[in-house]
Formats: sequence, structure tokens, C-alpha cells
Amino acid sequence: MMKSKWVVFTMVSLGLWVLIQTASAGITDPNIITGVVRYNCVPDVSCDTDPVVVNGGLVNGALTHVDRTFVFRDANDLAGIDFVQTAVDDKANSALQMDVTVSKAGTLFLLIDNRVGDGNGANPPTIGSVMNWVLTNGFVQTGYTVGVFNPSDSTTVYMTAYAKPISGAGTISLYEQNDGTTRITYLIAAIPAGWNLPPSVMGVPASAQVEPGKTLAIDATITDYGQNTNTTILWEKVSGGDVVFSPNNTSEDVSVSFPGGAGNYTLQVTVTDGEGKKTVKTVQVAVQIKSYALAAADHCEIGNDSNQGPSSSRKATISDVKNFNDGSAQRRRVCYYRYNIADQKEAGKVFANSYLMLNVDKGNLYTTSHVYVYGIKEEYDNFTLQGTTWSTAPGVDNAPVPPLNSAITIDTLDPEDISPLLAAFTVPTLDIWLSTAKFPALDEFLNSDTDGSVVLMFITYDPESCGFEICSPSHSRTETETGLKGIILRGNVATPTWATKPNPANNTSQSTRLAQLSWTNPAPSQEGAVITCDVFLGTTEPNLLAPDYGLTTLATGISGNSVAIPSGMLQVNTTYYWVVDVHDSIAGTTRGFVWTFNTNNMIPLVELEKPSQYIWLGNAGDPATATAVINTTVTDDDFPQPYTLLWEQLSGPVTVPIVPNNVEDITLVLPQTGTYVFRLSADDGSVIGSASTLIYVGTSPCNAAQAKPTYVQIPADINNDCFVDMADLAEFVSRWLECNASMEAPCR
Repeated sequence: MMKSKWVVFTMVSLGLWVLIQTASAGITDPNIITGVVRYNCVPDVSCDTDPVVVNGGLVNGALTHVDRTFVFRDANDLAGIDFVQTAVDDKANSALQMDVTVSKAGTLFLLIDNRVGDGNGANPPTIGSVMNWVLTNGFVQTGYTVGVFNPSDSTTVYMTAYAKPISGAGTISLYEQNDGTTRITYLIAAIPAGWNLPPSVMGVPASAQVEPGKTLAIDATITDYGQNTNTTILWEKVSGGDVVFSPNNTSEDVSVSFPGGAGNYTLQVTVTDGEGKKTVKTVQVAVQIKSYALAAADHCEIGNDSNQGPSSSRKATISDVKNFNDGSAQRRRVCYYRYNIADQKEAGKVFANSYLMLNVDKGNLYTTSHVYVYGIKEEYDNFTLQGTTWSTAPGVDNAPVPPLNSAITIDTLDPEDISPLLAAFTVPTLDIWLSTAKFPALDEFLNSDTDGSVVLMFITYDPESCGFEICSPSHSRTETETGLKGIILRGNVATPTWATKPNPANNTSQSTRLAQLSWTNPAPSQEGAVITCDVFLGTTEPNLLAPDYGLTTLATGISGNSVAIPSGMLQVNTTYYWVVDVHDSIAGTTRGFVWTFNTNNMIPLVELEKPSQYIWLGNAGDPATATAVINTTVTDDDFPQPYTLLWEQLSGPVTVPIVPNNVEDITLVLPQTGTYVFRLSADDGSVIGSASTLIYVGTSPCNAAQAKPTYVQIPADINNDCFVDMADLAEFVSRWLECNASMEAPCR
């Protein structure tokens, strides 16, 4: 919203104040500050020099403070007005007070170091926590800034002006800054009524990034600290493709669209007051999908060689993807890299076009080697990487640990802990940074994350004669574009215009009885747009140049997000490819990713009704035992043969009989308190699917409840017995008027 000075000032004083302002139009004498008095100095700290009033002295090259050689470098719109040289040493005085006396009506400014409150010199200060008195005393942020140059180190600190109207002659009290030794103390400045400054413009960013097809909203705030209320606004494109300003290019707040498409644009807004004084702001806009690049936040390696065998811990700093024979020993390593992706997530957007960058530090001169990438499932990825060994790492077979120097094969993996294959690539030649292909499966893995942290596992099945070493961040060369090291995770964060989250998941084994394909549609590009889809399925590698990909068309123009698979279409031991094209009635068509599944052999799916239970002795009537009912559902394709079931006890304070142990649903009688873990495995003769359940047996219902990770004590449950009753009141009364022993003050 546009506000002139008159709107602000008349909120403070009405009537004659407006007449006084009108009568003083065209004033050229800047003198208004007549004195400043400082109080509560700290001897030998902040009393060495007194503040000094410099009438009309805020100009480039003038000293800014009384106890430093700092000078104004960018006086900008405030050039030529009265200001007070304060003392930088006052910055640490929490009791500081300065009384400024003015001789007439006008506007008082505080010029505050941008670093105050948050340490960020590029943006206005955060004054709420350390200088809240500024806001409560009626100062408001403006678009005016000044630069303060330090000749000793050739640095410039920028300060933002906060303004407060003054209705007439008087004294205004100002207080402490007290925010770190690297800040410079605020300056004081003022203009008399009628002194015409160029318009103050805020809310216009210096730069912005916009996705193709989206708009940039600019919410400007324009305030005229001058005599003229006839402020005009003009938005213009300085460079770049076509742009459209809505509702028009003379509005204070605009929404900018970019029909010119992806590229770099320069926008400009010019605000002019009635005397012709102008303020010009420019915005550099990049129309592109947001990109990201991440180095590993942590990493570790587990080994299967004589140098670092299966029982050894990771090295302190090195964790390299390694498959190497250095002449004295083989080097077979599996590596885990943790990436923190929380800061990249944005509401309504997804990870897209994800890929990896890496280089080889050793080997791979004459051979072709390969690396395969899996994701650790979220329920297993919170392990501590430091000290991880083969016997404790997820994703590999821990029981038994493989013999020393045995080959690493795909059978080494523990499929229960890992995702389907996310990526595979050929190892680059020595010293060359490689960008892998973009992996939709990696996108889906990142988008399924809920805690902001993911772990990728890197493994090779090549013989050690195919030697290579891909270095971790501690040993890697620096990649020039990103400035990062190690294995770099890269891609985009974008509003999806394509189908996502395929079901069945990409690269999984399915039953020939699979009845439908489903996915998640993108949101319409704008109000009124309609989303429809075409779906294609087949057994041949898709031809990306053909409208139907060379596949069978299952549906065209459907408005939902699923389609039935014709009965009998899926055959055993076959790989299937499927694609979903999305049509937005306004934005157009986005061709889909190629997803795949196979019917080679579905791993039996074991699903527990309750993955964990918290029960207590006596829960079924017998005070000496607890009874757990475990219900499961097993799904399989009955290939290559019907599955068989086996219940096993993995841990617990005592051994519990499981009779029968070859059915889905069982009932167990647990004779002792503690934590038990049981596992049901389904074996189809080729692969085994399993799921484990945790059962905690407590001494009482409250004890069982308190063992739950989600348990939260009721605030009024003083004795923490899970009830709020008279016992809690008695505990409260017994401690009435009691003081904390650590408090060095009398009880009140």
C-alpha cells in the first residue's frame, strides 16, 4: 500500500500540523538538531568521547563516528541532512541513553547497522530482540540506506534508516544497541518539515528466481517523506524476453509473468514525486527451475578385505567407494553417504532431475567399472555412521558376516533395509568429473523422505581387477562449478507438471495378478485448468520419439490417477515399461518418465497389523503373564512356488514357545517384563520377505505407556502415574511455597 508522509504524520498529530507542513514547502535549510546528551556511560569503556551534532553534515567522505576514522561512502538519498556522530564504543553499553533535542517539526532517523540482530549485513537489521524500543517508540523501517567505509580494512557496512515523525520542538530519548562487538553504533539524523526526500521504496527484491510458467509477486511499500503527494510509479522491463505487469505497470504492487520463457530478465521501477525527485529500484530475475547441489553431511565405509575387514570400524576421515588391488591387498568397500535435504524442501515442490557428480582419484585407467546406488529405507537410516561395521550396517547381510576377502555380490545385500536400485553408472576415467544420467527413481526416493535426511549406499560387484577409488569429501578434489567435494547430489526443486509417485514403485518385482497402475497427478497450472492423462504400457524399450512410445495405449484423456491392467496381460518373467503423459488444458502437455517393473519374482510382502505393541502383565487376566495377539497379511505371486511361513524369536528376556510357527496370525503368552522381537518370514523358494514386530511388556498399563516413544506426561500428573487425581494434589500441596535450591533469592 502507498503511504505519503502525510498519512503517517496525521496519525500522530492532526489539524494545525498539516497546515504547518504545507506552509513549509520548499525548505532548503536542513538545520533541526540542536543538541545531544548521553547518559549512563561506562568509565574507560564508552565515555572517552561525546557525541557531536553536525548540521547538514551527512555527506560522502565525512566522519561518521567520534571515536573512529569511518567515513560515509554512500550517503544516497539522505545526503546533506543533520546527523549526530555517535561513539562506536557505546555499542556494548546496555544502559545507554541519548537525549536528542530538535528545534522544530520534522522526521527523526536512526541509522542501524544491518548486522544487528542476525549478523547478516546484506539485509536490514533484526531489531526486535535487541532493540525492541525502536519499534515501540514509533520508528518504522524505510527504504533509505547509507554506507559506512572503514579505511583500515577497506570494508563497507550498510545501515538502514528507521523514521519517526516529530510534531514540534522537543527532546527524544534513544537507548541501547548492545549487540556484539562487530557492530557499529547507530547514527542519528533528522530532516525538518518540508525537506523533500526522494520517495522511500521497500519490498522490491534485488534479485528473484521464478519457475517457467509461474509469476513473480512484488509487494512494494512506497512512502513519500516529502511535500508532494502526487507520487507516480512506472514498472519497466530493461532486458530479457516479454513480460506482463498485472494489474498494470503503474501499480505499487504487481504480479509479473514471463511469456518470454526461461532466461534472465532485468526489471525496473521508478517512483517520482511531485517535485521530480526519483527513486529507482532494479530486480534481476532468473526464470528457471531451482537447482541444488549437496555434498555429504557424513559418510562411512565398511570393508571386506584384509586392510579393513568385516569387523573393523570405519576410518576416522576416509570413506571412499573402493574396489582396488594395490599389490599387497584387495580393497573391497561399501560406502554410505548421508545427505541433509531438509533445507531444499519447499511446500508444493518436488525433487526432480536428480543425479550424481563424482571423480576418480585412483585406478580405472584401462577397465570399465560400475557402481550401483541404493537408498537405505527411512526406518533404518538413523544409524550413527561413525564406528559402523559390516555386522551393524544396514543394507548388507549381517548374519552371517561374509568371510574375509570374499567377493561382494548382489547376494551380499539385505533387501529388507534398502530401496530398489536408484542409480547405476560407469565409473569415470581418472581425474574426470562425471555427471551421471538423471534418475527418476532417485527423485522418488528423495520425495518420499519425511525427516530431511537420507542415506545412499554405493556398492560395486566388479572383481578387484577393475580397480578404482572414488574419494569422499575429505580426500576429493573440488568440483569447480559447485565448489563441493566427494559424491555430489544434484538436481532441481520444482513444481511438478508431470506424474509422480508411481504405484507399483519403479524397478520393483510384481505379481502377474497386478490389477492396476496408479500415480499422483500435478496440480493444475492455474484456476480453471483441467488435468487429463494418457497411459502406455508394454514390454519393449520405449521409443521416446513416438507419440505412444511404441507401447500399448491403456487409456487416453482420463481425468483420474489410475488405470486397470487388462486381465491376462501380464506374463511371468517379463519386464514392463509404462509412461503417463499429463495434459494441462492451459499449460500444455508434459511427457512422463519411463517407469518399469518386472514379474520375475515378487518378494513376498509381509505386513503387520501392529509393528509394535506395548502391553502389561495381567492384560488378559493372568497377573503373571501378558498376552500378545499378532495379526499379519502376506501377499505373493506364488512364483516360483507357493510361499511357506516361519515365525522366529529374535530377542527377549526369555524364550517364548511359538506354536504353531507357520501361520500368519499367532497369539503369544509372555511370562516376563522386557522387550521382545519376533519375525515372520515368507519364503517362496527363491526369495524371502519378512517383517519384525516389537513387543514391550511392562509391569502396569502406565509403565507400558511410558515405554512408548510418543509418551508425553500430562502436566498436572505430578507423580507421573498416568492419572491426574488426589495423589497429585497432595504432592502439589506438600511442596506449596517451596523454593528451588539453586535460586539465590528469598522465597516470595
